[in-house]
Parts: sequence; structure tokens; C-alpha cells
Amino acid sequence: MNSNDDPIDPRSDKEVLASKLQLLLDIVHAKDAASFTYEDVRQGLAEQGINLTRTRWHRLLAGSPDNRWDPELLRALAYFFDVDENYLLQRSGPIPERVEAELRLIEAYRIAEVEHFAARVLGEVNVDALRAVTQALRNLPPRADKQRPPS
Repeated sequence: MNSNDDPIDPRSDKEVLASKLQLLLDIVHAKDAASFTYEDVRQGLAEQGINLTRTRWHRLLAGSPDNRWDPELLRALAYFFDVDENYLLQRSGPIPERVEAELRLIEAYRIAEVEHFAARVLGEVNVDALRAVTQALRNLPPRADKQRPPS
């Protein structure tokens, strides 16, 4: 990644990388209800001949400024998460289509959960009111603090 010249996003390159890794972990967690553990990631990288210490993994996830930039490690992580390596190697690396699709699916699941909850809570409300609530939920803009990290 290059140094941060983006006035809109004041995060360091390592903080952007940490956000991208967290996003990949969140997608796995949302789909499977259990995120990858350090041991899962360590084993996956070991199969590629890469050694990942627990300390290094936590520094990556924290966006630690003292973490050494290692393109070989990032390529191995991209392979492990099944995403294009440029997503992790470049600050503005495009969000992979699979990740984008997973995010849309997770969003749809969450909307469905809220709709189901609203239907249970408002069960005694008429059908037109339930439809109006459902439509309002689907038209909500994303929350500013929950938007995907800039690519």
C-alpha cells in the first residue's frame, strides 16, 4: 500500500488493511456464526509455507504502526480468504465481487430478521401497517458508522 494521501480517509495504510481483514472475518462470522480463529488462519498460512505468530496476527488486526509490511503474507492471506490479492495489497484495491455479494446477502438476512421481529411485535397490527413497516425498513439508508471501509 502507498502512504495515505487521502484527505477523506485519515487512517493509515495499516489501519485500512486491518479494516479489510476485519471485514473478511465478519463475513465468515455472519455466514457461519463462528469466525476464523487465529489457529485456523495460522494453519491455512502454514499450508502455504507462511509462519504467522499470534502477535503478528493481532498487530495486523489492530492496524499497528510497528507491523512490518509483508506482501508475501498479504498474498497468502488473500489466498486463504479467497479474494484477489490486490484487495489487501493496495489501499484502494477493489472490493472483490464475492465480498460485495456476501455483504448484500448479510444485509438481506438482517433486514429479514428485523422484519420478522417487527411482525411478531406488531402482530396485532393490520397487514397494511406491516407492509408499510417492511417497506420503510428496506428503504433505510446505510448508517454512516456501519458503511463498508473505503477501498
